[in-house]
Amino acid sequence: MNKPIILAALLVAVAPAAFAAVPPAATKPQPSAPRTPPKIPGVSDEGNAIIAKAQAVPDPQLQELSKQIRTAHDQLMSAVMAPVIDVDKVAAAMNSENELQAQIRARGNERLVTVLQQLSNDDRGTFLRALVLAHQQQRRAPAATPKP
Repeated sequence: MNKPIILAALLVAVAPAAFAAVPPAATKPQPSAPRTPPKIPGVSDEGNAIIAKAQAVPDPQLQELSKQIRTAHDQLMSAVMAPVIDVDKVAAAMNSENELQAQIRARGNERLVTVLQQLSNDDRGTFLRALVLAHQQQRRAPAATPKP
């Protein structure tokens, strides 16, 4: 009896973290004035223009994958919250969500490579270093907050 409750609690706790991995381009656009992305220090004006253009163009494939992952997540939550846990349903929903997350990461990588191909050699290094540093800061930020 405790195992389904523990699994449900684990899935509910882990699910928001899974959606945090979804790239910003894949999230639902907010109805607001378009904002100009901040310039990356050290990247040329031409390089920043290329990056801004790539960020401004929504990717329909990522949007579709985002819808599919929400559906898979809803299926997972439905299976987890059922009075009787169907392990096969839970496994299928988890696998579906996993595959979609992999597809989202792959699509994000494809878009990144496309931008890199358009940048000059100097801008490529600066841009990639800025991405790596931003990623490291994101990973450290949750660890720095005290847990209750």
